[in-house]
Amino acid sequence: MRVLLDAFPLLAPKSGVGYYALNLVKALAQEFSEDEYVYFYGRRFSREILEAAPSFDAGLRTFLKKSFKKPYRLTQPVKELFFRLGAPFCKADVYHELNYVPLPYKGPQVATVFDMSLKRYPMTHPADRRAYFESYFPKRLKNADHFITISDFSKRELSELYGVPLEKITTVYLGGLSQGDPSPEEVAAFRKEKNLPERYFLYCGNLEPRKNLPLLIAAYSLALKKEPLLPPLVLVGSPSWLSEDIFSAIRKESLGEKVLVTGYVPYGDLPLYYAGATAFFFPSLYEGFGLPVLEAMEKGLPVAASDCSSIPEVLGDAGLLIPPEDAGGWAEALLRLSGDEILRRELSKKSLERAKLFSWQRAARETRAVYEKTLSLYF
Repeated sequence: MRVLLDAFPLLAPKSGVGYYALNLVKALAQEFSEDEYVYFYGRRFSREILEAAPSFDAGLRTFLKKSFKKPYRLTQPVKELFFRLGAPFCKADVYHELNYVPLPYKGPQVATVFDMSLKRYPMTHPADRRAYFESYFPKRLKNADHFITISDFSKRELSELYGVPLEKITTVYLGGLSQGDPSPEEVAAFRKEKNLPERYFLYCGNLEPRKNLPLLIAAYSLALKKEPLLPPLVLVGSPSWLSEDIFSAIRKESLGEKVLVTGYVPYGDLPLYYAGATAFFFPSLYEGFGLPVLEAMEKGLPVAASDCSSIPEVLGDAGLLIPPEDAGGWAEALLRLSGDEILRRELSKKSLERAKLFSWQRAARETRAVYEKTLSLYF
């Protein structure tokens, strides 16, 4: 089978979609080495997996984003032109769009849809992203023969909001971190290098409104009033858009020395942040999967997470589930996971067991099964 993948998400500074694309294409190539893969990178096709944009492309993207309010009006037509011209020469059996919006293509095609936050929580996304989504996603839905979603929750959302029949959607769960577990010596050296305390609470993910971090900061402030020796809270992630409220909340609660913001963290450092933490907190308002929850479970962390959207589907009974708007409940979870060592050990064991249900190898096998199912519609 020859598969054409829109690998453009590999070239951006990676967060959720980029890491999904990277881990999936690598797993497909490993699990099904007999297949052929062609990757489309916006203006070129390649049989190689690239993980960063060439300097010219990176510089051009930065220029366009800074110079235009809606750069997609220029970039998307150009990207589609290159794809229209080049895709027929690939002679692919199936085309897989890895990021919502299928490009113009004649033949079997699959599209991955992560969540419906742009529809449910449009105010938590930048205006140009909302405009791009509304301009392209609804009209391209009919092009895809089959959809992949990353949770049953997102499967229901796609069907409910856009009328896609459930039989045209397959849930394929994500895998977690592809790196192995760091040794205690590596963790100790990393903690010293980054000036991290012996004990700290951890959040990982973009710093954006949907992640509900002002509430976590308010809850942390409440917990501190009851226990002044509470471990510091470390927020690992890049300030992406509309993130000023997060920093305002830190200033308002005078938590500059207790809440540490790392900024963007290289993928290779993530296991070290997880491995050194005392517990993991994820108060998000809405997720298509909640990949950081799985990553934390893989490293055996006790987890407290929101009880909404897809998160209970991923966490199961392996952690504490708390309503995302309940500041008092989050404060109580912070105190419990700081002071109750027996609870931490219990949840750590459950995390490790639960994480075994997820892997990129499984995701690759189930994705390829979707390709075969889609091809069967044509032959």
